[in-house]
Amino acid sequence: MKNLILATAMIFGMSFSNAQDAPKKESMKEHKCSASCKSGTHMYAHGEKGHVCTDACKKSAKTTMAMKDHVCTAACKNGKHIYAHGEKGHICTAACKTM
Repeated sequence: MKNLILATAMIFGMSFSNAQDAPKKESMKEHKCSASCKSGTHMYAHGEKGHVCTDACKKSAKTTMAMKDHVCTAACKNGKHIYAHGEKGHICTAACKTM
């Protein structure tokens, strides 16, 4: 009787373990350095090889937007660019999340 109960429990448990969704495999792009990469420290964008997703990354993946090319403004001086929210090269801060 014990063996029958044990075998039933094992089969039942195995059926649930196989029913879980397999993780999605995204094709990873090669890393391309941007203005965020400094002094040999690389900032890997989502989808690039070497990137490790965080909770913030998973949240932003749901609300992605098309990035525009950077257009210099009066804020860009002496070769230093100030990237606006939504421009390529911009890194979001806490202030961006309140937008």
